[in-house]
Amino acid sequence: MITKLRVLAYSDVTLRDVRWEHVRYVLWDPEVESHTYDVANVDELAEFLADLLGCDVGTARRYLDEGVRDVEFDERWRSRLGRRLDLKSRAMLGNRLLWWGLVRILKPALCVECGVYNGLGSLVLLRALELNTEEGHPGELMSVDADPASGWVVPPRLADRWELIEGTTADVLGPTLLGRRVDLLVHDTPHTAENAEHEFGLALSHRAARTVLLDSSGGRTGVLQRLCEEQGGRYARFVDVPSNHFRRGSGTGVGLFTEPEAPC
Repeated sequence: MITKLRVLAYSDVTLRDVRWEHVRYVLWDPEVESHTYDVANVDELAEFLADLLGCDVGTARRYLDEGVRDVEFDERWRSRLGRRLDLKSRAMLGNRLLWWGLVRILKPALCVECGVYNGLGSLVLLRALELNTEEGHPGELMSVDADPASGWVVPPRLADRWELIEGTTADVLGPTLLGRRVDLLVHDTPHTAENAEHEFGLALSHRAARTVLLDSSGGRTGVLQRLCEEQGGRYARFVDVPSNHFRRGSGTGVGLFTEPEAPC
């Protein structure tokens, strides 16, 4: 409980600000970091994706609803938890619902995830890629993390389209991308300008005809915005609204690049 109170304090919640959602978090929510939650503004997210990618709003909403309700995804999450008490028993995608929507709409051949942690994001990307494959649009995920224990929630049956690479992105990302083109990259390593510059720069040097870059810090460093301005990309930012959760994130920065493919 003390740790949770510290989490609230770190989020600038004072005694004057305390509401029922804060009390509920302290008493019943098992998570103290990498918080998960349902997204309240799904309609807004569908409109955001439709505007950014030029698709129909109804199509975007259908894919988002699919992510929220996917029984197979939820079962895989539960099957990997075992007796752990530090995570919710029901999978809630939170800001990763945006990732799901992008993968289902874009049908990427290669997704790159920089920063894995327990693997919830990896599981989201892999399940969306699995559904794409069933529809005739195969794709794979390359994930990079320095922690050898990262990604433990991903079940073995998804490993055939997943390459988990141990190491820092500074050391291993460049060599791993040789000869490959990046359709989607998620920057979820520590949010420093150095990391963002390196990861986004490599993705752009290996960009496909249409490449999307995600900054899970919400643009804290300003690197993605600057790269969009310098290289003719389009920058947008989506702020998801958690449902029944105290957490108020900084959103996700999205860069869309449609320039000709870069030489690999």
